[in-house]
Amino acid sequence: MKLRSLKLIHGSIVFSLILMLIPWSGWFKIAQPYWLALVVIYWSIEAPRQMGMLTAFFYSILLDVLYGSLFGKHGFSMVAMVFLISKIHKRLKMTSFWQLTLMVGALLLNDLVIRTFIDWVSMNKEDFSINLWPILTSILIWPWFKYVLDRLNHRF
Repeated sequence: MKLRSLKLIHGSIVFSLILMLIPWSGWFKIAQPYWLALVVIYWSIEAPRQMGMLTAFFYSILLDVLYGSLFGKHGFSMVAMVFLISKIHKRLKMTSFWQLTLMVGALLLNDLVIRTFIDWVSMNKEDFSINLWPILTSILIWPWFKYVLDRLNHRF
C-alpha cells in the first residue's frame, strides 16, 4: 500500500476523532454517530492489513484519553470489533450494500453492549440502559459515509 493511502487511513481516523470531540447541542448531542467506529469498520473491511487491532487500539485509547473515560473502555470494544471483522472481512466485501449496512449496525450494537457492560461493571450501576440513538444515526449515515470514503480511497 502506498504512503498516500496510509496517510488517508490515519487522516480519516484523526478527522473522525475531531468529529467526536465537537461539542454538539440539542438532539444531535444524544444521537451523535460513533464516527471512530465507522471509520475503523470501513478500513478494517477495505484495508485489513493496514487497519489492524493495534491501530484500532491506539486510536481508541487516544479517544479514552480525550473523552476522559475509563482507560481501555473504547480500546477493548474496538479491538473486539476489529477482531470480528478480521474473521469475516472477505465475506463483508462480497455482501450486498444493504446486508453490509445491517452488519455495520450489528457490529456497532456489539460495541455498544461491550462499552455499556464495562461501564456497568466498573461503576457498579444498577441501571443497565443502552442508548440506541448513536447506532441508528450511524446506520443512516453509513451509505454516504462509505460512498465518500470509497471515492477518496479510489482517488488515492
